[in-house]
Amino acid sequence: MRKQVSQTESGPSVGTLARGLDILELFSAEAPELTQKEISDRLSLPVPTVHRLTKLLVERGWLVRDASTRRLRLGLGVARLLPAVLSGLSLPELARDHLRALAERTGETVNLAMLEGGQVVYLMSESGSRLLTLRSSVGLRLPVHCTALGKCLLAQVPAEEARRVAGREPYEALTPRTITRWPKLSESLDRVRREGVALSHEEYEVGLDSIAIALEWPGEAPVAVNVSLPSSRAEGRAAAQLTSELRATVAAIEASTGARAA
Repeated sequence: MRKQVSQTESGPSVGTLARGLDILELFSAEAPELTQKEISDRLSLPVPTVHRLTKLLVERGWLVRDASTRRLRLGLGVARLLPAVLSGLSLPELARDHLRALAERTGETVNLAMLEGGQVVYLMSESGSRLLTLRSSVGLRLPVHCTALGKCLLAQVPAEEARRVAGREPYEALTPRTITRWPKLSESLDRVRREGVALSHEEYEVGLDSIAIALEWPGEAPVAVNVSLPSSRAEGRAAAQLTSELRATVAAIEASTGARAA
């Protein structure tokens, strides 16, 4: 749900900025392209207003319009901000060598992510060397209720806040294994807190498994690292070995950031 602009923030310029940001926030992995009518419907804005705002966003490079379909998608203006964001965080650079080494040792894809706005946001991804492997991109946003990273991140905040962040029930069922209700998700989070590891077995996508472990660091938002791989390679001893490798990697990153000493 988008935030409503308060009366003290309702000046013309601020209102226009807020609506422009509302438009940009609509785009996601699930909705990478939108029409002006879809934007109008989702934000309850008049089509002429949407037309005016998207025209400006296209001119500034924040949006790109497909010449044939007229559909809109995020432009390079968004990507240009990412290096500054990551530079400010500093964690990705500190973690990069450790994640790359883990990806090389296991052959699987390793990701670093944080909790932001009720979603998992990828800060870094190192792909494995196996022929059948996952490819992820920096800035990718995923739901929290059906991913190992999401559950790992939610488990780091108090239960009431975790429930609020998870959003309204029922949660979207992406596969037959997806958790769609808070009581079951809450049980899963309790297990993550006890065992220190979060698992997702075909909850986000059929054939995809993930193992995630929280990473302590002096930032405000919860952070976690995961290994994503095909379900066929995530059974028995293989899963146990990956979990052990992941724990060691997280410990090494925490030592390099000074998080453990803090």
